[in-house]
Amino acid sequence: MDTSNSAQKWSMSPSTDARYKESKIGIKRPKLEAPDAEPRRPKHEVPDAEPMFPVPPYRQTPGPISVAQTYLQKLILERWEAEVQACENAKKLQLLEIAPAKNLTPIQASLRRLVSECWEAEVKHCEEVKKVQLLELLLATHGITRLV
Repeated sequence: MDTSNSAQKWSMSPSTDARYKESKIGIKRPKLEAPDAEPRRPKHEVPDAEPMFPVPPYRQTPGPISVAQTYLQKLILERWEAEVQACENAKKLQLLEIAPAKNLTPIQASLRRLVSECWEAEVKHCEEVKKVQLLELLLATHGITRLV
């Protein structure tokens, strides 16, 4: 068996395989400078007379949008009512996952109580946030943006 011929036959090296020589590999390697060569300096570019800024549409803050107070109230109320409904649905689902209402062990009863208290606290939080947002809206319509 000729070992020199078999080594070339099974080699995956690009230098020995003809199909690698024909294909183009799209990798460009950076040119390295000689260690004793003087480093290249970029050419100094003269800046334009005017600074470059984006044209107005890119850097403009849109103006305030006029919306009726009743519409904003409606949006706030709908959002928080949906949040309260979602909390109540989640509470029902969690209570169903624990166990049916009949024949509860003390641990299951305690767990049901904890789940109910947790979701009731979340509903209370949603109601408070709804009231705060409605109050902020009312104050903003009268021009009061900051309380001191």
